[in-house]
Amino acid sequence: MDFHTAIIGSGSAGITVAIGLAGLGKKVALIERAHVGGDCTNVGCVPSKTLIHLADHDKTLTPAEVLAKVREHRNHLRDEETKWLSNTQNISLKRATASFLDSHRLELISDSHQEIISAENIVIASGSKPKKLDISGLPESLIVTNESLFDLEALPKHLVIVGAGIIGIEMAFAFCKLGAEVSLVGKNARVLSASEPEASELIEKRLGELGVSLHLNTQPETFKDQVLHLQNGERLEHVDKVLIAVGREPNLNLGLENAGVSFSQNGIKTNAHGKTNVPNIYAIGDVNPNSAFTHSANAQGRRLVQKIAFPFLPVGKEPIYPSAIFSAPEVAQVGPGLETLKQRYKSELIKSYRIDLKDTDRGYTSFLEDGFVLIHAMALTGRVLSATIVAPSAGEMIPLLTNAVNGGSSMYKLANLVFPYPTLAEAIKKAASNYVFATLPNLLKDGRTYLFNRWQSP
Repeated sequence: MDFHTAIIGSGSAGITVAIGLAGLGKKVALIERAHVGGDCTNVGCVPSKTLIHLADHDKTLTPAEVLAKVREHRNHLRDEETKWLSNTQNISLKRATASFLDSHRLELISDSHQEIISAENIVIASGSKPKKLDISGLPESLIVTNESLFDLEALPKHLVIVGAGIIGIEMAFAFCKLGAEVSLVGKNARVLSASEPEASELIEKRLGELGVSLHLNTQPETFKDQVLHLQNGERLEHVDKVLIAVGREPNLNLGLENAGVSFSQNGIKTNAHGKTNVPNIYAIGDVNPNSAFTHSANAQGRRLVQKIAFPFLPVGKEPIYPSAIFSAPEVAQVGPGLETLKQRYKSELIKSYRIDLKDTDRGYTSFLEDGFVLIHAMALTGRVLSATIVAPSAGEMIPLLTNAVNGGSSMYKLANLVFPYPTLAEAIKKAASNYVFATLPNLLKDGRTYLFNRWQSP
C-alpha cells in the first residue's frame, strides 16, 4: 500500500485525523479538491465569526472595508494552515478530486495530473454543501450561499435571508449591524426551531429591535422586478441579494458504489466509531448525518485516530455535543429540548429550572435585561439531561453543562461548585441549588415518583 491512511477532505475532521496519525508515525495522504481548511476556515466559522466581531466592534471601517478585512483574515489563516500541513512530517498533501476505484484505491484528478493511490484505511471527510432552493424567476446573479457570501465586495442594500437556522440568524444580526436592510424568511413558526422556545422568543425580540424584518411560517414563491413574493402573500421589495440558508447536504460524489459503501441522501451510514459497512473505510464530519459542527467533527476525528491506531483500546460511547449560535445574545445548548425529553421520559421525571441572568449579581451590575440558564434534570438522581444558555457569552459557559450532560456532574455536584463572584456562570449554580433545595425535603415522594415512572414509556 502507498499509505497507511488516505483522507478525503482537509476540513476539521480530516485535518484532525491526518495530524493525529502522522504524529504517531503513520504515512498519510490528505486529499483536498478546493482550499485547505474546508468549510470552517473558508466559508464557515472563521469568516462568519470574523464578520460578526467586526460588525460589533469596529465602527471605523466602512461595510466594504469590513468585507475586505474578513477575506484578508480568512486568507491569512488558510495560507498558514496550508504551509503548516505541507511541512508536516508523514503527511502528503494532494490537491485533487478523489474518487473510489475499490475499497483500497483512489483515483486523484487535478488540472495538472492524474494518479492512483492505495491505502490500508480510507477516511471520508468530504463535508457538505448548501442545499439549493428553487425560486421561480430568481436569477442566479442574486443568489448567494455561505460559499459565496464572504466574497461580496459591497454591502447589499436589501438582503433577504431564506432560512431561520444558525447561519440565517447569525448573518441577519451581522449584516443588519453593517447597515443593510435585512428580511428573514423562515418556514417554521419560530426562528431556531431546534432550540428551546424561550430562546427563539428572545432572539426574535432582539432581531426585531435591531430592525430585521421577520417573515415566519412561510416560504419564497416567485421573484419578479426585484420583488420577492412569499407564499403568505407578503412582498419583499427592492431585493438585490438572496442568501439561501435552508440546510446542508453531504458531498457524496466520490464513487462510493465502487467501494461498496452504503449511503443515503442524508449521508454515509456508520457505526458509533465512524466505521462504514466496509471494514477499512470510515466517514466522519458533515458527510456523516450524526455530525453538524466543527467541534463535533474534530471530536470524531480524535476518536477515529485512537480507533485506527489502537484498535484494541476501548473508545467509549460518542458524547453528546453542544452547539453555540453566535447571535446577540448567544444561544448555546447541549442535549435535547424539553419536548424531545418528554418523548423519552414521563413528564413526572423531568425537573426544569430556569434562572434569568438579570437575577444574578453580574447580570445586575451589567444591566442585563434578558438572557437565562435553563437546565432539565432527572427527578431524584439529579442527572442533567439537557441545558440551554442564552447570554452574551453562552458559548463560553456551555462546556460545564456539556460535561454534566455527558455524566461528569449531577445537579448536586453543580450546586456544590464554587464559582468566581460575580459571574454569569453563577446562574448554573443557582439553578442547581434550587433543584437541591426542592428535592431534599421531598426525597421519599421523589423516590416513589422515580421508581414508579422510570421504566415506563411516556
